Amino acid sequence: MTEVKESKKESLISRINTILATRITMIVGSIWAFYAFVIFGLTPVFWPSYETEILYWSNFLQLIFLPAITVGTVILNRDSEARAAEDHATIRREFDLLQEAHGMLDKSLKEIAVGVRELLVQSRHERNTAVPAQGSAVSKTTSES
Repeated sequence: MTEVKESKKESLISRINTILATRITMIVGSIWAFYAFVIFGLTPVFWPSYETEILYWSNFLQLIFLPAITVGTVILNRDSEARAAEDHATIRREFDLLQEAHGMLDKSLKEIAVGVRELLVQSRHERNTAVPAQGSAVSKTTSES
């Protein structure tokens, strides 16, 4: 019973960590965060007396955001890799179906070609056998007259 509760706590903590890491990554990776950091970085230009505090806070933010962004990037890449693997499997299944359809179509076309050849041969054979019979009938009528 204790193991189940611990695994639920771990999964809850893991979900919280995932949510925090991805949200921090998305927020810090936005253009608005860039603008905020530019303004924050230019603050000592306008208020030189706060330069020490600004340097402290910028170092602090770097120390906090760097691991969070790294974890968020890993999580986002993992999700992208899972989607890519799923897409690959789907495309592979579709490709296999297309190959099977192509094989069936190729087989059908070969059967049609064989049938057409047989019909042509049969038609030629009928024409060749019909022509001499007509020719002999004509020659018999002319010889009888």
